[in-house]
Amino acid sequence: MKEREGLWLLIAILLTGQVTVAGGPVSSLAVLKGPELAYLNKRVKFSCEVLGSLPSATYQFMKVKDIPITTKKHLSAGQPPILYLKVTNTSAGAYYCKVTVLGKSSTSNILNLKVVIPVSGASLLSVPSPPTVFEGSSLTLYCEVQKGSHLSYTWYHNRLEVKASSHMHNLSGNLLKVDKLTKWHAGSYSCSAWNDIGVSPRFSSSNEIHVTVKVNISAPKLSFTLYRENASYYANLTCESAQGSVPVTFLLFLEGQEIDRQVANSLTVWFTLPMMVGMDMVSAQCRAETSHQQLTSNLLNLEMAPVGGPVYLHTEYLYNTNWQVVAMRLQCDINRGTFPSISWLHNNSFLHQKDCSKISNDKCHVLFLTDITPVNFGYYQCLVKDSFNINASWVQSNIVLVESIDLPTITTEVIAVVFCCTLLIVMMGSLFCIFWMLNYPVLQTEGVTIPEQHSEVITMPALPLRAENIVDIMANEEMELRFELQ
Repeated sequence: MKEREGLWLLIAILLTGQVTVAGGPVSSLAVLKGPELAYLNKRVKFSCEVLGSLPSATYQFMKVKDIPITTKKHLSAGQPPILYLKVTNTSAGAYYCKVTVLGKSSTSNILNLKVVIPVSGASLLSVPSPPTVFEGSSLTLYCEVQKGSHLSYTWYHNRLEVKASSHMHNLSGNLLKVDKLTKWHAGSYSCSAWNDIGVSPRFSSSNEIHVTVKVNISAPKLSFTLYRENASYYANLTCESAQGSVPVTFLLFLEGQEIDRQVANSLTVWFTLPMMVGMDMVSAQCRAETSHQQLTSNLLNLEMAPVGGPVYLHTEYLYNTNWQVVAMRLQCDINRGTFPSISWLHNNSFLHQKDCSKISNDKCHVLFLTDITPVNFGYYQCLVKDSFNINASWVQSNIVLVESIDLPTITTEVIAVVFCCTLLIVMMGSLFCIFWMLNYPVLQTEGVTIPEQHSEVITMPALPLRAENIVDIMANEEMELRFELQ
């Protein structure tokens, strides 16, 4: 009797607690349990649970819009009805369960199922492709998959995970972007795509691509040397950039006209041009080009002037702070010659070239004697001839004698005493002049010195210039002069 009363009480609760939500009635006494995310082609489990046991109840698993999936009738006590569903592309949607007791029905909560497509076929693409770019350019990498949904991405640079966006990399979904590339961006990149569903994620890793960051080339420099082959002379022009990534295209211009070009896997190329002794000056220039740079070299004048004219040898003594000779500089000045070869004589003996290279500069135009000892004393002379002509004659300079120079040693104390004495004499002379000017001012009158404090201004009357007036004026002047002398 008590069991029947309890059953009717449960039916009454089910009927009175019924409400309608999202197109179907919902009761808080029936609960549908199951996953919200499920992989495609996998089986999922749904269960419909109620309070207490309803041995004569009928259970239906429904999809929104009242589409029945399956119906289960009486079950053993404590065993909720279970639905196993194979997930297909059409399985996504809202589900609930319906409980019917004695012709009266109630529904559970609604559960939304989303179908997850397992990720596969991840690959990495780049723009530009291939990923070989210059400094300062931009680069974008795409992590593409053949299929998959609910995806997240992980990026790797040189096999180290890129945690988040920074000044190095800008991450956004399946994109990795760099606005201004530097040499630090070079290296290998890869990505991994995975289903972000919290439980049992699937992964797919991409291929690895190598990003090459090319260094911008610097402005080239053009220079040239001469050499002789048989009876002909040639100019060897060198066009060189200090830095940059290869390959580089180098072009040579004469008087603004292109005459040659080379594509090189080097930063230095050589061009050859025939030359003649005494050839007029010709302007040459080279240009270095890459896919996004064009840089022009200095303008170089090509000429082949033989050595000629007088050669002068100039000397200069170098002193330390104590006015002691510590070195001597000898400079060989050439009047004319494009590529001179210079040799030095010491007491009519040639100095070795290796010695010259150690103590000189500018191809031995200047010779430094850094040890002024008797060993280096004697007569010096420089000889000049054309470097491109081994048969050329030497042009000799004047001869210079290098010997010991004994100068008095002037100490700092002596210099200070002399300076102070000179300053004192100047100050005393200035004071004497000022005192004399203030106390003894004088006037000069017709060769006679008269103290200024006794002088008076004589105003002459305006008289006609007659003979008697001139006599009177002279008489007055004589009388006044006598008075002043007394």
